[in-house]
Amino acid sequence: MKLFFKILSALIFIIFITLVVLSYGISTDKFNNKIITQIEKRIPNSKANFKEANISLDIFTLGLKIKINKPDISVDRQSINLKSFTIFSDLKSSFEEQYLLQKIEIDFDDNKILDLKKTSLIKKVPVLDQTKFLDGIAKGNLVIDQFQKQKVSTSFTGELNNVSIDIYEDIPFVKDLTGNIDFENNKIVLSNVIGVFGTFGVKSDEVSYSIDNRELRGNINIDGQLKSSLNLNKISTSLLNLNLEKIKDIGGQLSLNSNLDIQFDNNFKVIKDKTQFNLNTTNLNFKYSDPYEFDFKNINSLIKFDRKGQLVANGDFILNNKKNNFIINRKNSKDFFDIKLNGEVNLKEIFFKKNDFLIKDDLNYNIKTKLKNFNKFNIEISLDLSNSEVDLSLFNYTKNKGVNSKLNFVFYKNNKNIKISKLNFVSKNDRINIQSIYLDEKFNLKDFDNIKINLGDNNKLRVTQNKRSYLIKGEKLDLRRVLNQRERNKEVEFNSMIDGSLKVDLKRIFLPGASLINYKNTSLVKKGTITKLNSFANFDDLTTFSHEVKNNKAGNKELIIRSDKAKPFLSNYEFLKGLEKGTLDIRRETLSKDFSVTEIKINNFYLKEMPILTNILSIASLTGALDVLEGKGIFFKEAYLKYELRNNELKIIECYGTGPSLGFIIEGRVGKDNFTSLSGSLAPANTINNIVRGIPIIGKVLTGKKGDGIFGASFKIKGTKELKTEVNPIRTITPRFVQRFLAVFKK
Repeated sequence: MKLFFKILSALIFIIFITLVVLSYGISTDKFNNKIITQIEKRIPNSKANFKEANISLDIFTLGLKIKINKPDISVDRQSINLKSFTIFSDLKSSFEEQYLLQKIEIDFDDNKILDLKKTSLIKKVPVLDQTKFLDGIAKGNLVIDQFQKQKVSTSFTGELNNVSIDIYEDIPFVKDLTGNIDFENNKIVLSNVIGVFGTFGVKSDEVSYSIDNRELRGNINIDGQLKSSLNLNKISTSLLNLNLEKIKDIGGQLSLNSNLDIQFDNNFKVIKDKTQFNLNTTNLNFKYSDPYEFDFKNINSLIKFDRKGQLVANGDFILNNKKNNFIINRKNSKDFFDIKLNGEVNLKEIFFKKNDFLIKDDLNYNIKTKLKNFNKFNIEISLDLSNSEVDLSLFNYTKNKGVNSKLNFVFYKNNKNIKISKLNFVSKNDRINIQSIYLDEKFNLKDFDNIKINLGDNNKLRVTQNKRSYLIKGEKLDLRRVLNQRERNKEVEFNSMIDGSLKVDLKRIFLPGASLINYKNTSLVKKGTITKLNSFANFDDLTTFSHEVKNNKAGNKELIIRSDKAKPFLSNYEFLKGLEKGTLDIRRETLSKDFSVTEIKINNFYLKEMPILTNILSIASLTGALDVLEGKGIFFKEAYLKYELRNNELKIIECYGTGPSLGFIIEGRVGKDNFTSLSGSLAPANTINNIVRGIPIIGKVLTGKKGDGIFGASFKIKGTKELKTEVNPIRTITPRFVQRFLAVFKK
C-alpha cells in the first residue's frame, strides 16, 4: 500500500512538473507549417512566417496555447507590425492533430493607419473604411473568438496617436488626435479623445458607432481662440449664405458642444439626425465689408441648434462702437428665422460717410423680421430719433436734437422688388405719412401710394395716385434750401422708373428770395423721365415763370424755362453769388443720352459780391470797375452762355457779358472729374467799346466780339473745389486787337 502511494505521489509530482513546464511553454518549430496553414486559412489574403512557436497549456481551460512572437504577417500584400500572434486550440483536437481553433489573439505594434486601411481587415468595417484618415498610428489587441460556435466574435482594444482625419472638403481637418479605441459586438467606441480642429482644441469623452444599427452617438467639444489667419472659406457656407471672403481681422473665443445622435442607411446617408449643438462665443470680433464696412466687437452669445434647422440664439455685440442685442428663433429649416434686434447705430457713419445723410448722430432702433433667406424678407423697423438731428433739405426742414421724434416703417424685399410701407415720421406737429413705396432691386422708384407731408410752417401737401395718374396738391412747398445747394451729391440721387401722368397744383412755392404762387404743372413721365411738361406760375409781384418740356421739329427733347426773376434759380452757383434782378431764359436740347446743348440768357442784372470777379479786378488794377462792383454792383445789359455737355464733360461754345461798365468773354471746359479750366478777358468801359465796334470795318477789328474790347484783363481760372485765378499783367496793358493778331499769327 505504501508503494502504491509512493508511485501515485511520484505520478502526481511528474504530472505537476509537466503541467508547470507546459504552462510556461516549450519553443519548437515542429508545428510551423500547420500553424501557418491555419493562419492563412482564417485570415484571407494573408501570408505568415516565423521562426518558432511557444506551445503552452492553458491551465484554466486545459486548452493548447500557441504563441508566436514578432511574426512576419502580411494581409493583402501589406505588412502588418505585430508584437505577437497567439492561437488557442482545443487540447483533444491537438492530440488528434486537428488543431481546431478556439480563439486568436493578435497584439498589434505601432502601425500606420494608412497602411492598415489597405487591408481587407479594415475594409470589412465600413465606418473605418470610409473615414478619410490622413495620418496617424494605431496599436492594440485584437481577439477573434468562438470559432467552434459558427459565430465568430471579434473585439479590439487599442490606442490612436497623432491621427489626422479629413471630415469634409469644406472644413478644416482634425489632426493630432489621441485616444482609446474599442471594438466589440459590432460597436466602435472612441474615448478620452483629444486633438486639434483647425485652430481649436477637440475633446470627447466618448463617441460610439453601432455597425448593426448604423448609429453614431456621443459628444464632441470644440473650444479655442479664433485667429485672424483662419481661412473661413474652408468652412461650409450652405446655411449662412454669406460671402466669407469679406470677413477679416477675426478673433475671440468659441466653444461648440455637440451631442451626436445620428442614424445612417446602408449607403451611409443620414436618415435620422437628432444631434444637438450648443455654441458659445466670448468677445468675438471681426470686420465684414460688402460693400460697407461693419466692425463687430465683443459678440457674446449662446446659440442652440440642430441639423433639422431648429435654432435658439441670444446675445449682445458692439457694432461700430455701439452696443446692440439680438434674439433669434427658428423651429426648423422650412420655417422662418424670427429675429429681434435692438440697440444703437449711426447710419451716417456706416452707410453715408462720404455723403450728406438726412439723419445725423446716433439713434436707437428696434427691428423685427421673419427671415427665410437674404433674397426674401420682411422687416419692421422703429427708429427713435429724439437724440438725432433730421435734415430734409428738399423741404428746407430740420428737426433738432432733443426733440422727441420717431420713424416707423416696414421694409419688404423679394428677388425683384422692394416695398416700403406704413412709413410714419412724427415729431410734435410735424408728420410724414407714406402708405407704400415700390422700388426695383437697384432702388429705383417704380410706384407709390398716398403720401401726406406736413413739415414746419412751409410744407403742407399730399401726393396721390390713381391708375398711374399722379397728383401733387397742397398749400405750401419750401424749395429754398434745395435750390441754394451748391453741391449736388450724385451718390444719393433717387432714380425713378415711374410711368404715367403727373399734375401739380400748389398754392405757394418758396424759392430763394421769392415765391411762386398758384403753381400749375401737367406732365407725362416715362420710366422716370419727363417726356412732356407745361407749367406756369406768378411771383408775388405778378411777374411770371414758365417751364416747358417738348419735342422740337428735329424730334429732340427740348427744355425751356422763362422767368422774370433770375436769382431764385441761379443762387446755387458760387460765381453768381451777388446776382440781383435780371430775367432768365434757358433752352436745352438733348441730342442723345449723353449729349446736350444748352443756351442761357440773363438780361438786365447786377453783379455784386462776386468772389472770382473781385479777385480778377483787384489783380488787374481795373479800379474803376472794382469801385462799381463794391458799390451798387456792376450792371450787365446781357449775359449769354452756350455750352455742350457730352459724357459729363462741359465745353463752353460761347460765353460773354456786356454792360456799360464792363464786358467779358470766357472759354474753356469742366471735365468729368470736375476740374475746371477756363480762360477769358474783362474789358472795361464797355460802352466806348460798343461805340467803336459800330465803326464799319475797323470797329470789329479793334474791339473783337461781344464782351471783348480795345483793352482788357486776360485771366485764367483752374481747379476743382477751390478755384485759382491768374491774371497776366503784360497782356492786360497790351491792346486786345494786338493780342488777337498775335494769337492768329501764332496759330
